[in-house]
Amino acid sequence: MKIKIQTSNPARLSAAGFTLIETIVAVMVAGIMLPTLYAGFASGFSLVQMTRENLRATQIIVQRMEAVRLASYKTLQDPASFPTNSVEYYSPSSQTNGSGGTAYTVTYNWVSPVPNMPFAYRSNLAVVTITAAWNSGKIQHTRSMQSYVAKNGIQRYVCGN
Repeated sequence: MKIKIQTSNPARLSAAGFTLIETIVAVMVAGIMLPTLYAGFASGFSLVQMTRENLRATQIIVQRMEAVRLASYKTLQDPASFPTNSVEYYSPSSQTNGSGGTAYTVTYNWVSPVPNMPFAYRSNLAVVTITAAWNSGKIQHTRSMQSYVAKNGIQRYVCGN
């Protein structure tokens, strides 16, 4: 019967582990990579959030413009139908419990007669401007849309007025 005796080889044992220099370099590389990775993810998420808020502002403005397009010319001047200031939320379905998200201040402005139009058109046109403003973090954002509305436009065919 043969008995094996294991001897420790010092050259072999030192090659099996990491040296102090290798460990320090690995920690430095990880110290640079992890914050960079975190910053990349944070930047990506904030960019997605900003894009969503811009899209919601555009949806609010287009919804109001469609209401303007289909309203009668007299209704455009009525503050009960088109209030000058109102508030919309990012998530309108959850605004009742206070967690509606970003608040959009929507302003409605109606101007008639239009000063830069020829005299024959001034009394038959109005300029409608709808603006949405909101805060995203510490930054104020604003989007607006403007349209001309004719006294005898599409609303006569839709509403009969």
